[in-house]
Amino acid sequence: MYKLTPYPITPIGSFIGIVLSLLPLFSGVRSLSLGVWGFAIWTAVGNFIVFVNTTLWHDNVDDIAPVWCDIATKLDTGAAFGVSASSFCISLCLYKTTHYLVYLETQKQRRRAVFYELLLIIGLPILLMGLSIVIQPFRFEIVEEEGCVQTLYSYLGYLIACAPSLILSLACLVLAPLTLRIFIRQRKAMNKFLQSNQHMTRGRYNRLIVMTCMDAILNLSPAIIVIVTNAKAGEDSPYNHPFISWKFIHDDLVPGFSFSSIIQVPASEWSTDTGSVVSVKWNEWYYVAVAIGFFAIFGTNPEMRRHYRSAIWFIPEHLGVKKYASSESGSNPDVAVNSDLELHQCQNRIEQLPRINFG
Repeated sequence: MYKLTPYPITPIGSFIGIVLSLLPLFSGVRSLSLGVWGFAIWTAVGNFIVFVNTTLWHDNVDDIAPVWCDIATKLDTGAAFGVSASSFCISLCLYKTTHYLVYLETQKQRRRAVFYELLLIIGLPILLMGLSIVIQPFRFEIVEEEGCVQTLYSYLGYLIACAPSLILSLACLVLAPLTLRIFIRQRKAMNKFLQSNQHMTRGRYNRLIVMTCMDAILNLSPAIIVIVTNAKAGEDSPYNHPFISWKFIHDDLVPGFSFSSIIQVPASEWSTDTGSVVSVKWNEWYYVAVAIGFFAIFGTNPEMRRHYRSAIWFIPEHLGVKKYASSESGSNPDVAVNSDLELHQCQNRIEQLPRINFG
């Protein structure tokens, strides 16, 4: 167990990440784009994988859930690309909205846009999950604390694991300033459009812009670091080897091991290397950071605050506590308990008091 993150800090953080990534879907932001749904769901999936992995293997490398590992390693590949793909769909939606001042005019265009978004958010992640098997020398690895991870071999690893997310993150980085430039040039028209649009308000528009920039911060820089680090490692990196054949990778790569082999890596092996520690901890907390950013952008708006107040008052209201709406001046809501009988008795006592006449 690594001393900086003792159990159960990591699974607790991942569970909170699941909640934070799904809560904003209860607001009107869910109607803006499939990209918002995709971002929230893929982030929740990533957090769920880490939650299970860090719970089951926080102090061991035992092969206790092989079927789960088969599923989790593939879903992790899909989630990494799905988050970037969802951000790209949001960026593209914002660019089109800003450039044309309308969403899509015809039903055919709407269906086509939905098809392309589903292809990016669901179709391509599934494709990458399948392609990863081609360069997967072992069934999976079990890393103590981190859980099940997938190992890729050959140059194709750059194309399958790194390039797709990197390309989409770069596209988001390009679209964000282009969208802002068009917005500044057409400020009056955009303000009028946002004021008259029921779904795309000014606040939601600004939040979506911030979200696309967040993708560049959380995905682009680490992706570049991973590529550069592996490239500098030379033959020590499994990515820097040619793809010879299916049989070589799955049967002949390591004597005594095959595609059905399971590699076990205890914490004593990776905790002494700084690079390995950073890699393990990044994998454990990346989706938590994404969920916190997503919630900070979409989970703190006025609409969500109203939902929080309703949830907080759900039980008290069923217990007889009444909540009065706040005044227009912005004062805090007052709380009163059902006490009609006591109020009536108090009024009777006041009426019975002797009256004093002056003058």
